[in-house]
Amino acid sequence: MPEALQQVRDDFGRDAVILSTRQLRRNSRFNPTDQNQVEVTAAYDNEITSEVTEISPTDTNSILGDISHEDAYVPEKKSNVSHDFMENRNTPVNKDEQINIAIENYQEKQEFKNSSANNNKNKSNIDKMCYEFRKNGITEEIIERLFHSLLNEDKNHNPKTYTELLSFADNWFRSQLPGCRRLRINQKRQVIGFVGSAGAGKTTAIAKIAGSLAEMRQDGVVIISTDNRRIGALDQLQSLSQIIDVPYETAFDDMEMRLTLERHKVANFVLIDAPGYGCRDETGYRELKRIYSSVDVKEVYIVLDATNDFQHMMDIIRSSSVFPNPRLLFTKLDQVSRIGTILSASFCSEIPTSYISTSDQISGGIEPANMNKMFTEMLGNYRQQVLDDE
Repeated sequence: MPEALQQVRDDFGRDAVILSTRQLRRNSRFNPTDQNQVEVTAAYDNEITSEVTEISPTDTNSILGDISHEDAYVPEKKSNVSHDFMENRNTPVNKDEQINIAIENYQEKQEFKNSSANNNKNKSNIDKMCYEFRKNGITEEIIERLFHSLLNEDKNHNPKTYTELLSFADNWFRSQLPGCRRLRINQKRQVIGFVGSAGAGKTTAIAKIAGSLAEMRQDGVVIISTDNRRIGALDQLQSLSQIIDVPYETAFDDMEMRLTLERHKVANFVLIDAPGYGCRDETGYRELKRIYSSVDVKEVYIVLDATNDFQHMMDIIRSSSVFPNPRLLFTKLDQVSRIGTILSASFCSEIPTSYISTSDQISGGIEPANMNKMFTEMLGNYRQQVLDDE
């Protein structure tokens, strides 16, 4: 898509207006080929523009050619001028005026050549940057939005170097990515729910967070499990609670949940582990919402496996939209080589992040999820490559 939009700009100029864009599926009515294509509808003002005549010599005498008499005529030059002036365009002019016009034509030609070279270089830099983003997992939707912002920025500025383009992208992403909302210790009790698909790493992430909080408030943390689906879920939670020295309870309906919270009045942090739900398990999500509502859950952490693809992450996020104050928590970052997928999920969902899990160790390996920092670090690798190339 960015290449198509750039082609429109090259063919019709910077003032071309994009009316619509759409993807054409391969082997379809409008695209009989075996490759995906893009249709772009654009409009531009069809005015008659100045026609530049190429003059190669640089000295005045060469530019003038064989002009030798005072009443020589200037060659016809098309322009956006009034009808009255066009009627008088063959009026004889003196030699000084001929010199000025010839020099002006030559300068216009040189400026056109320089402008074309700069545009081609800028296009190459933009394509290079978009390629690096795709390679790292940034989605096409985000790349297209960034590309449009670059085009708008370019209207009032000169073409940018690759380093300047990366700086623009860094600032643009920082303004678009949601912030980080992690747990903070205060005097009020905080009841936090967790939700995610099976195998996403919810229980391990809960144990990591509970262990970190318990180091500051030994008697102020409790884990409650509502997972009555997965075989071995309670055994795993029991083992983890012993390692981090944090009590755990089980509650499988709203009544049991209220009684459990009553037994742990002194706990400032209540972390509720839930069964793994697929993105189509509407019944499971409704039941879990009922349980969370019964104990006034303030925030729900949507646990996402970083090894999953972007579309699966967005499906889980949409299914979890029934819960209040959602936060994203990404696990298994130590198992991925491209972080663009989780950056894209954070960007497109517009949901604040909470934590990222960077190891499978129970002690440590979890930290606040600063998406801006992660994106800047990703760009830092590109900048270093550019410096090495230069």
